[in-house]
Amino acid sequence: MSLRILWHFAALAVLTLSGAALMYGQSAAEYGVMSGNLGGGAASGKPLVPFPNITTPGNSASAGTAPASGATGAPGSTPEDAAKANRQFFQTHSGADAAQIAVHTVPDHAQAWIDGRFVGPTPLDLKLAPGHHRLLVRAPNMQESVQDFDLAAKQAQSIDLPLKASSQNQVIVHWPSQK
Repeated sequence: MSLRILWHFAALAVLTLSGAALMYGQSAAEYGVMSGNLGGGAASGKPLVPFPNITTPGNSASAGTAPASGATGAPGSTPEDAAKANRQFFQTHSGADAAQIAVHTVPDHAQAWIDGRFVGPTPLDLKLAPGHHRLLVRAPNMQESVQDFDLAAKQAQSIDLPLKASSQNQVIVHWPSQK
């Protein structure tokens, strides 16, 4: 009976160690992806553009998948190249009934994504196909904002998003109570 218990402990130890090795490998792979995002990072002096993992209606992609194809541009491209390519994508796919959208944020120069595609800093003006779309806006030290919107054919719409400061920058002081 004691040999059987020893065998179970050995099997449990092997499974535990292999699970830890797999998690280490996964974290190393994720770090490599994050630090090599768009050829930027600290080594090149270019800021990284954190691509969101959002889904849109009709898109069954799970939150852990990569953005829509073309969202990151070619390997080694800059965020500006990716934004330009994605704006061009929306322009060419907007059709004859294209709607016009203007996005403004406070503060300006927040990073914007539409339907999971990076489109650049705000303020921005885009032509989009009519239908349902999702806007994600991020700025340093601010809470990200997501807004769904619908566009009708040949409609002009403006979206103004005041971003809120993230709670990480708030300092709470607790005074000692007086006895």
